[in-house]
Amino acid sequence: MSGQLDELLRLSPPPGTPVLRITGPLSEAAVLDRPNRFAVRLSDGRLCHLHDPGRLPELIFPGNRVLIRPTTGARTGCSVTGAWSSEAGSWVLTDSRFHPPIARAFLPPSAEPEVKVGESRLDFRVGDVYVEVKGCTLARQGVALFPDAPTERGTRHVILLRRLAAEGHGALLMVLVMRPDATCFLPNEATDRRFAEAFWEALSSGVRVRVLKFRFRPPDLVYEGEIPLCGRGSPARG
Repeated sequence: MSGQLDELLRLSPPPGTPVLRITGPLSEAAVLDRPNRFAVRLSDGRLCHLHDPGRLPELIFPGNRVLIRPTTGARTGCSVTGAWSSEAGSWVLTDSRFHPPIARAFLPPSAEPEVKVGESRLDFRVGDVYVEVKGCTLARQGVALFPDAPTERGTRHVILLRRLAAEGHGALLMVLVMRPDATCFLPNEATDRRFAEAFWEALSSGVRVRVLKFRFRPPDLVYEGEIPLCGRGSPARG
């Protein structure tokens, strides 16, 4: 199992490789407001779906630029695909539906998706290695931080990975950082202390972590390389 996990940790396309192309036309719009967690109202009055449970205060705010694409929904005819970050000087991918196909660029074709473990599901299994994928859009002073809102589900996933590692299985947490200005990663203790504690406990129990950084150059998402953990003593950890 350890050999299989080590192999997964090495599996990667070269930096500079596009790992995802957004199909369908992308157009620029401006945010008017965010009436609820999963909706963004544009300045022209249209309502677009936002498929990201995070708060995204640094990306989704009145007047900021977003990229939208046409989609079919019960109440919306478009989806917010990306948002402009002046801090990063780049577009940031904001649609978590793309996380599984992005992760597949770092997994073998045999990876089994949506694996049920007890009452929960993890994103992938490769042989005896379980993989959970999280997307990260927040960074402060070069430190990528997850989550940007409390996440009971994310905490459960990390605790489950820790249990699987303790039982002798391979366990891997894959963090997809969707902005190029991040140089290292930390769990966002100031936002969700329980997740941060579970994260560090999981690492001490044998769960491995890969933090992968991307730049969104519409319509392509480009892999920029792997970044390390910052260390628990970082002044930017919250």
